[in-house]
Amino acid sequence: MQGAIHRLRDGDELVCRVQTDLGVETPYVLCAPVLPRSDWGALTPKLHVPITLNAEAHVVLMSQMVAIPGAAMGPVVGDVWAWRDDIVAAVDLLVWGF
Repeated sequence: MQGAIHRLRDGDELVCRVQTDLGVETPYVLCAPVLPRSDWGALTPKLHVPITLNAEAHVVLMSQMVAIPGAAMGPVVGDVWAWRDDIVAAVDLLVWGF
């Protein structure tokens, strides 16, 4: 589901699923890393989206998006629906420059 935060199967890393459900299964899914806020330095406005996950500060690194194998995605641990507009704006900035 788009906007879901997944823990990867092979570790503790978190990713946010950016890709929408296209109605067809694809082997790779477009995601952005999610890190604890304390693990990242200065935020780039409109590209690094600060969120709260389980009452802790995190950041979605939209500038670091990558397609990962769908099979690597583990359980859903949260979502970014409250920050949807910020996520969409970051994608627009990356793709269109505004």
